[in-house]
Amino acid sequence: MSRNTPEILAPAGDFASLTAAIQGGCNAVYFGLRQFNMRAAATNFELHDLPTIRSTCTAHNVRNYLTLNTIVFDHEIDELHRTIAEARHWVDAVICWDPAVIQACTIHTIPVHISTQASVSNTHAAQFYAGLGAQRIMAARECSLDAIRNMTESVLAEIEVFAHGAMCVGVSGRCFLSEFTFGKSANRGECLQNCRRRYVIRDDEEGVELELGNQYLLSAKDLCTIPFLEQLLDTGIHSLKIEGRGKGPHYVRTVTACYREAVEAYSKGQLDKTLKKELVRRLRTVYNRDFSSGFYLGQPMNEFTDTAGSKATLRKQFVGKVTNYYKKPRIAEVHVQDTTFAKGDTLLFEGPTTGAVEVAVASFRQNDTPATQAERGSVTLHVPETLRRNDKVYRLTVL
Repeated sequence: MSRNTPEILAPAGDFASLTAAIQGGCNAVYFGLRQFNMRAAATNFELHDLPTIRSTCTAHNVRNYLTLNTIVFDHEIDELHRTIAEARHWVDAVICWDPAVIQACTIHTIPVHISTQASVSNTHAAQFYAGLGAQRIMAARECSLDAIRNMTESVLAEIEVFAHGAMCVGVSGRCFLSEFTFGKSANRGECLQNCRRRYVIRDDEEGVELELGNQYLLSAKDLCTIPFLEQLLDTGIHSLKIEGRGKGPHYVRTVTACYREAVEAYSKGQLDKTLKKELVRRLRTVYNRDFSSGFYLGQPMNEFTDTAGSKATLRKQFVGKVTNYYKKPRIAEVHVQDTTFAKGDTLLFEGPTTGAVEVAVASFRQNDTPATQAERGSVTLHVPETLRRNDKVYRLTVL
């Protein structure tokens, strides 16, 4: 693949997000199974889902990578080998870092991509993993643009970087706070993200307590590379990775589409300030803790969020479910259960096969009569993209 058009690697936490990633224009997806996976809280997939994932990706010329990136214990080695032996028929590569997983992939002849958990922050480490046969290496999040350029110029392996999404206080993800406080290991995919909370510090001698008010000092802002994307692409990286296997399909489609548009504009010499500003605006509509450049432009100072939750400029409100879709007239029948909507509102439809579809409501009918304000019950409206029964419906509102 040309260095001017690196692979866009999108997250897939379930089938809906897999479809949304493809809709957004990704070149590849990464996903996890219920075991050996750093996102244990995500819906994830089962081994028997692999043929379906493969056929879906192949139909859209999209590669698929299986994430096996937790630490592995001795009693799990047999299960690890069984998993990889089955997966080798259906996936294009395995993302990992534990030497036991690398060894198992070598035995079963499946390509290896080194995970961010390996903290590869220099050319010597990158060359070490390339010497083990790694096809691709993820640069550590601590790396600057210069450090990444050194890797692409001197390492005989593809170099991947994170382009967007949540950042861990442990930087490359190897944090022990959750396990220390609650017995839930981040390195086993069970992180409770208690770093995202507000904290109080106490003087043990005097008993004085101070609440850390406007800064969540263990909760970093999200990474966003759009403002300096051309500098990142100029380093010669092969893949831009989007974080978010725990996020929903609307997030996945929106972020993937923004980076697809940015990369295409870059390849044509059209990635200007106006487009970047518009793309950042769109990225702010979905879940975020505000944005940071990470370590790419130097060590970040005061890059911590000031909120416990999302700063997304759009809010999702559950409306109901799709009860039918008529393909020829492209009419959807929706059962309004909760939040109602009106003419001019924007609706979001999400489902395993549907992915994420946004529609501005130009008109609709209720009780076979044109209406401007929906009430609870059955509503029909025109939706250009195909929907499926039981797709969830949300109203998007600007905050």
